[in-house]
Amino acid sequence: KEAAPKGIDCYFDNVGGDFSCTVLMNMNQFGRVANCGSISTYNVKEPAKVPFPFLAVIGLSLKLTGFIVTVWAKEWPQGMLQMAQWISEGKIKYREHVTEGFENMPKAFIGLFAGENTGKAVVKT
Repeated sequence: KEAAPKGIDCYFDNVGGDFSCTVLMNMNQFGRVANCGSISTYNVKEPAKVPFPFLAVIGLSLKLTGFIVTVWAKEWPQGMLQMAQWISEGKIKYREHVTEGFENMPKAFIGLFAGENTGKAVVKT
């Protein structure tokens, strides 16, 4: 509620788990959700603490669309150009989680599955 006091209209989900459940419970009516992954659940050792909020999906008439990036392979070059333009115009902002040193690559990789990074994970050598 603090981050989105008016609710959420659109959510791109590749995280899953508790975080995505919280987002879904704060969606606006007729909100749109693109599901592309659930990295927070890939290596869980315990069952989920929070059940998937099916009632929110039904009650708010949400549209959830699953997809995989290869479906859009033909549009990739055009998308990269558009994205670069939006970034240079400040319309899209991004975050990087930088790990210094090639020797720290295993730690950076493991961190992907432990939720230790925010944004794009990069290893600088």
